[in-house]
Amino acid sequence: MSKHQLYPVEITSTLKPEILEIRWMPHNVCNFKCRYCFPGSFEGYDKPPQDLDLVIKNIIHLMNWYKENLNKTKFHFKILGGEPTLFKGLETVIKQLKNNFDVYVTIISNGSRKLQWWQENGYLFDNAVLSYHAPQADLDHHIAVADTLHALGKKVTVLALMDPSIWDQCVSDIEYMKKHSKYKWFIQAKELVDYGQPEPITYTLVQKQYLQNEHKQYPSVFWFLKNIRLVIEGAVRLYESKARLTDDSVVGAKSQTYINKNWNNFKDWSCDIGLNVLYISSKGDVIGSCGQRIYNLNYSYNILKHDFVNTFDPNPVPTVCGLDKCTCQTDTHISKFNLGKRDVSRTSTEVPITFHRISRHG
Repeated sequence: MSKHQLYPVEITSTLKPEILEIRWMPHNVCNFKCRYCFPGSFEGYDKPPQDLDLVIKNIIHLMNWYKENLNKTKFHFKILGGEPTLFKGLETVIKQLKNNFDVYVTIISNGSRKLQWWQENGYLFDNAVLSYHAPQADLDHHIAVADTLHALGKKVTVLALMDPSIWDQCVSDIEYMKKHSKYKWFIQAKELVDYGQPEPITYTLVQKQYLQNEHKQYPSVFWFLKNIRLVIEGAVRLYESKARLTDDSVVGAKSQTYINKNWNNFKDWSCDIGLNVLYISSKGDVIGSCGQRIYNLNYSYNILKHDFVNTFDPNPVPTVCGLDKCTCQTDTHISKFNLGKRDVSRTSTEVPITFHRISRHG
């Protein structure tokens, strides 16, 4: 790396301190097979959980623990996959969480379920992120699903995954959405993340220029006025984090910034994973999306275990990253700093931890 090249030395999440973000992957079953998919997201070897009562009880216990011990009064619950709408117990889980907590639910889906399913269950979600995969999706159906959710008053974002191998089709489909939808919802042209797939993902200069502004459609100004509370409450953020660079400048970072700029080498950094953001894997493990164990433990708590309620008593402290690369877009935005380059005179990005009781971990 050139000595003149800028790179981050400290990252500060823009997530509000009273919010705990929980990302849950109930299984890795998917009806699409996208070549650019995050590894482990569609192989189908982790089936949906069968014991719904156990899962609900354990997730509620986890959320109560953070509410009672870390003052987490609001929860952002993001459900992903695989294709999460294939999980038949999804509706039941969401209803129980909304009955017990102040929870903002995001569904990240390919939108392929029948329109009737979305008409019947769309009320459960606060935010729908509908990934559009041009080679496999039904374009008119995708528009109908987005229109249905928008009409229900939900925040709707269509992420058009811009595959450079079928670039013209991707661009044409975005224009078709804009022309044929009943309502104006968010449309983003999403640059693919290179996870080291066998076929490299590369863009031409013209394609990169198109992607410089990923926002291709916004709702009307009336929608923003009506939903200004989403910004105030932190459900909608302009940037996921802010990065302080080696020249001491600060830049706002969006979902794919760190990975696509090759700024995601956080090995030996101090990371606040487990303090404000959790990931529950398709195997039920409470870990980082990167697979790293958290809470300074050499094992993982698991929401599919019958003893979870009795054993879940974590010690949520910053974790020193042991991975060469952070490949999860969400985890890259967790507050963290380079232990070797941190200016110790600066205010810590770490979230103050105030226990309401004495932890058995000290």
